[in-house]
Amino acid sequence: MSNLAYQVQRQKQVQMPQPSKQPKIGVSIQTRGVTKGEKFLWVFAAVVLLAGAVWIIANYASIYSNSLSNQKLEQTISLETKKKEDFKLQVTELSAPERMFKIAKEQGFKLDDKNVKVVQN
Repeated sequence: MSNLAYQVQRQKQVQMPQPSKQPKIGVSIQTRGVTKGEKFLWVFAAVVLLAGAVWIIANYASIYSNSLSNQKLEQTISLETKKKEDFKLQVTELSAPERMFKIAKEQGFKLDDKNVKVVQN
């Protein structure tokens, strides 16, 4: 009888359906939420980018203002240089010997060639 009992027991196992052997239909995708660490990293990256943009704009504004002040200084220097050259021209015109002789004659001075000394710069 041992053979008969074995066969009955074996048949019972075959008749029972096993759910683990059946293939699953469809694929389930698990979506996970954004973690606190990822949120922190994104916020940190945004703050760094914003700070970098502000720093670049501040440097550009500083460079622009310095360039503007340099241009104003160059204009002032060119104006002063022109005034200096104009004054030099006036000095040479006013110190011309013919002009001095004319003024001397108007005031009654006489030209004595013996007392004239020529001075050079």
